[in-house]
Amino acid sequence: MSSSGHLLLAQRLFGLREPELAFDLLLHLGTLAAVLFFLRTEIASIASSLFRRDPWAAPSAWGRRDLGLAIVASIPTGIIGIAFHETVETGLTFGGVGARYLVLTTLLLLTNLRFRHKADPDRIDVWEAAAIGVIQGLAVFPGLSRSGSTIILALLLGIAPVRAAKFSFLISIPAILGGAIFTLKKGVSHLPGVAPSVAGFLVALVVGYLALLF
Repeated sequence: MSSSGHLLLAQRLFGLREPELAFDLLLHLGTLAAVLFFLRTEIASIASSLFRRDPWAAPSAWGRRDLGLAIVASIPTGIIGIAFHETVETGLTFGGVGARYLVLTTLLLLTNLRFRHKADPDRIDVWEAAAIGVIQGLAVFPGLSRSGSTIILALLLGIAPVRAAKFSFLISIPAILGGAIFTLKKGVSHLPGVAPSVAGFLVALVVGYLALLF
């Protein structure tokens, strides 16, 4: 489910009038740390492929091609995120777009089927990576699950479930970092206290990792 949508829901339940951008940023960085730890083997494989003599020789391993696919996916994500960032923030209320996109996310989760047959379900083509990147960019709207929508599209394209999930998590790394940079460039006011900040970060890290693990 959408993390941003649930943050908006929590803000409404606790009576917060404005989004706590600094705290939201800390939570997303906690999730990012969980993703990095979960994908540590794949990330190490990609990094080592940059120095191998023939990085394309082992298609079953994560390597340079996956880095290229992640870059391809990140381009439309970045364009859409930049184009709609200000629009989304001006209407950042759960009663507005948030509730509608949470409903849409639920409907997407109900379509968790594979409609397309692929000869090699572990292979992701360039155009498929671009399409997944577009869907990830649209998840800038709060309530629309980033990981849920990207994984579902990958499954509909015939990509193997484990491959689809790990690729979705891989391309979330630049997306989360980009969102963090946007937030920092805006300037962050009234930072939360040390205790709630550390607690929020650690809870996001642990819960995020457990969600990825299971």
